[in-house]
Amino acid sequence: MKARRALVFVSATSALIPFALHAQDVRPYDASISLGYVGTTGNTESQTFETQMLYTRRNENWVHSLEFQGLYTEQESVTNGERYFAQGKSDFQISDDDYLFGKLSYTDDRFTGFDYQAKASVGYGHYFFNRDDLMLETYAGLGYRHNAYVIEEDEGEAILTLGERLDWAFSDSASMTQSLTSEIGEDLTVSKFEIGLVSTLIGQLATKIAFQARHISDVPPDRENTDTQTSVSLVYEF
Repeated sequence: MKARRALVFVSATSALIPFALHAQDVRPYDASISLGYVGTTGNTESQTFETQMLYTRRNENWVHSLEFQGLYTEQESVTNGERYFAQGKSDFQISDDDYLFGKLSYTDDRFTGFDYQAKASVGYGHYFFNRDDLMLETYAGLGYRHNAYVIEEDEGEAILTLGERLDWAFSDSASMTQSLTSEIGEDLTVSKFEIGLVSTLIGQLATKIAFQARHISDVPPDRENTDTQTSVSLVYEF
């Protein structure tokens, strides 16, 4: 059963590889896939699988980006963590440093009391730096979020979206990525912080050490407001 779950998980994360390779013949792009695994045996038997796929495509005044994250954990053959996140964002450049954007995202976190959360937003973004070795952007917008609960009735609300992102290549073989987003609604605020350090091993293969914290302002009584994740994974960059 564990081997089958692992095979399904890895197969799903590999599904975008042909798509990314095909893009090479069409337009300039950046793409990467990372896979991480932690397993323990003996007195405690547990497994954790995590993955992230990133894809960015540039075309004249447009920048399109896709992201997928997955996490699966089990202990003593009992699943105690399962989360999937998918996001698509399109930016239209109105000047060298300014853009308009549209963003869609979907989160399925099965251990927070939510069945899923789906969000859509539009807004304005600004680059403070936009070089090959350093990129810093901030953005803000308005949108709508649908909260589907496991027990309670579903609800929808208008949201204010705020975000920033930093990409810094501080050497030929090492870079840092950092992002912070907050989606503020009348009933619920969801914030996520991520930071990662990528070091090249050889060619297009690298290691990534990452930390993520996700905070939900209102959760069921038996759940925590903040989830954190620390990971070490292998990254293949296309």
